[in-house]
Amino acid sequence: MESTTMHLANKRCLTCLPQDMIELILVRLSVSNLLRCRGVCKLWDGIIRDPRFTMAHLRRNAKPRPLLIFHRAVNLGKLCPSEAVLFDEAWSPSTWDVPVIEPDDFLCASCNGLICLYSSKSTIKIANVATGECMHLAKPVKNSKGDRFSYYNFGFSPATNEYKVMHFSPDKQLHGSGFFSEIQVYTLGNERWRIVRTPQALSLNCVEHSGVVNVNGAMYWLTEDTESSWRRAVVSFDLKDEHIELIRLPVVDFENPAFGYPFRYRIMEIDEKVSVAAVQTRRDSYLTGKMQIWTLDNLVEQSWSQKYNIELLSLQVLGLYGDKIVMHSLSQHIYCHELASQSFTVEIAKLVKLLDFSPRRDDNMQSYVHVKSLVRLDAYKKAGIVCMPKRKEGWKLKKWEVWEHKLSRLEKQWRRTYEMQRRINVNAQVMGVALSLNLPAPPDQDTFLQRLNWVEQKRVEEMLSSCLTSLEGALKVIDKALTASKKMIMEADPVKVLQEIADDSATQMIVAADQVKGKGKENVTDLATTEDSDVGPSRPERRKPSSRFDQSTWTT
Repeated sequence: MESTTMHLANKRCLTCLPQDMIELILVRLSVSNLLRCRGVCKLWDGIIRDPRFTMAHLRRNAKPRPLLIFHRAVNLGKLCPSEAVLFDEAWSPSTWDVPVIEPDDFLCASCNGLICLYSSKSTIKIANVATGECMHLAKPVKNSKGDRFSYYNFGFSPATNEYKVMHFSPDKQLHGSGFFSEIQVYTLGNERWRIVRTPQALSLNCVEHSGVVNVNGAMYWLTEDTESSWRRAVVSFDLKDEHIELIRLPVVDFENPAFGYPFRYRIMEIDEKVSVAAVQTRRDSYLTGKMQIWTLDNLVEQSWSQKYNIELLSLQVLGLYGDKIVMHSLSQHIYCHELASQSFTVEIAKLVKLLDFSPRRDDNMQSYVHVKSLVRLDAYKKAGIVCMPKRKEGWKLKKWEVWEHKLSRLEKQWRRTYEMQRRINVNAQVMGVALSLNLPAPPDQDTFLQRLNWVEQKRVEEMLSSCLTSLEGALKVIDKALTASKKMIMEADPVKVLQEIADDSATQMIVAADQVKGKGKENVTDLATTEDSDVGPSRPERRKPSSRFDQSTWTT
């Protein structure tokens, strides 16, 4: 009674709190906790679903993390699906697959917790990784032949509070397949795509190889510029008024006798500023090089400053995230290194290994900056352009049956191996044998409704292989213990052992006879019947069936 009263009092205190105070408490929670808090009451659910609260929570808790996507490809003769790996704040890779990313999807962009996905279907998909909400949009082109995921991008304008999808449309007739002169733009919630023409032909190859970044309500990418020492220029596309502007890069002397000319460029965001990186390799060794990163300090004056000058080893840069630079090696490993200063050299001793992505290849791997958010899509689903894909998709396709069967078999093997380990541990304890078997328990059956991503599948396979080796060693230990026990019995006086066994049997027979004598004649008969059951059950006495004309049924 007292506990019930206390529970009611606590509930009354929660409901009596002002809504502003509840919002100040909830805005400090993580996205996963807020999704659970929606089921507490209608008031909390309304607060969490409010778009103003969503944006306030995003501004306060936006912690960019690396999102690695390994696109669908054939590896070692096997077709592997598209799968993503998201790193948490402790730089640990995720265990579960991202449900909104299907095996044939290609990731185009990530913005405010939403991702833009491309596939060979007639639609592209906008999805929230944290909530699982998604919607499909009709593509701006009817014929997808020649269309690629790298031609699409996605951004947000804080000035208008709008999300826009961009499609760089190749202009093959005028400028060749490597250029475009128009951009197809769709604003979430609108009914159709619009065309924005560029003031000049822009390089599509630069968009594919250098990327696109969304910074402070504008999209930025690189294009060719023969007058610049970079041979590149920055293109700015304001999402508010859809104005296109060309930004010149700073004058940099790349003529270094030790290094060749830049062969790779990358546009990125650092501290909410547009940054451009140029990678050079040493002339005497293609395995080492350096990377210069310049940041746009003033958009109006187009002034730049050098942010980093990094001496690289035989590593390829994936991106910069906070105070770390993430790279991958030719041996299919991903590392991170502290951004020690403005100018430094990457040291092998300071590299922290994050992931072994074998047997995947680096040529179908891409890195994005991602944050978890509560941004909802239901307000945009009423538009006529929103539709469902016409063709069957996802893991239901026949080509992924082998992959799904492999995952199911791995999960069953994990459960059986764990159960075997548990039984061996119990028997070992009974025999007094000390064993060290530490295979972790598999997730609950409900949890297995989610899919283990390929990184976790690989880890589980290695773990089960190691556990089977340990189980073989444990069985050998138990076998030795049994052999030792048998030897101790044989070394004892066999006559004495047999005498003890005979005495125990005689004692049991005497006790049974005393019980029989005390039960009377009927019980003795029952006991005899039971003893005869060893030969087989006695046939019951056949009774003549009664007839409706039997005299015992007549009445007078």
